[in-house]
Amino acid sequence: MANQRDIKRRISSIKNTKKITSTMEMVSTAKMKKMQGRLAKSKPYEVKVNEIIADLISFGGSSFNDPLLKEVDNPSRALVIQITGNRGLCGSFNTNVIEKTLDLKEQLELEGKETQLYVIGKKGFNYFNFINQEMFKMGENQDDNFSFEDAAKLGTELTNLFLGGEFHEVYLSYTKVITSANQKPEVIKLLPISPEVEEQVESLPSAATDYYFEPNPAKIFSYILPLYIKVKIFTCFLESGFSEYFARRVAMKNATDASTEMIRELTISYNRARQAKITNEIAEICGGAAALD
Repeated sequence: MANQRDIKRRISSIKNTKKITSTMEMVSTAKMKKMQGRLAKSKPYEVKVNEIIADLISFGGSSFNDPLLKEVDNPSRALVIQITGNRGLCGSFNTNVIEKTLDLKEQLELEGKETQLYVIGKKGFNYFNFINQEMFKMGENQDDNFSFEDAAKLGTELTNLFLGGEFHEVYLSYTKVITSANQKPEVIKLLPISPEVEEQVESLPSAATDYYFEPNPAKIFSYILPLYIKVKIFTCFLESGFSEYFARRVAMKNATDASTEMIRELTISYNRARQAKITNEIAEICGGAAALD
């Protein structure tokens, strides 16, 4: 059994660690709520864009033959954008996204497609750099400072890569928010905009209103589709940011709870060691007194 001094020193160390994890839990909670607010504010805009696309499709938009809808015969080059965090201490958040990305990459390569990675976030970059995985590009994750302008810039870059023929398919790997307490890694196909996406927006309730299109539906459709890509990217970044802060809050809460339990157990051990020492000293005193008699 460790002596009292060692146990006391360990209790003091764990208490200091507990202060750090408790503070990180509070910071993560505050940032998570901020990101949740941004996500709630952006959702109506995303829904409205989808409703407009649904109205245009019902008007005949699927026959406009927009280049963002056009699929290449026998696609051979794919780009996967991966969103991870810049820091750890968030459980398996980053690991789950990386595993999802690698599974997608393996699947695409089995289909005969040359697949490259556009990695956003230091944790993802460090991992792929560690395993010597070549990357197409690395971008910095702005965390809670990510703005719609950043999403628009990335959306324009990806659209140009697709329309320029450098890549035939563009995917996005991120963490999707199912509920406020449930998130999971997800992969969506950004480009070309697939029939599945068209079916999703078609399922949205239409405004059931007669529209006058100016200048014409085709031009409006060609403007809305790039906007849809940018809004989708923005929403995915917000969901990924919320999921990261949620995961870090849970991890820090678990660490704080574990610290509390360790302190309790060490305190019991300290008291037992103290009692054993006192009992031993009493026994020695009694033994010495008996010897004097």
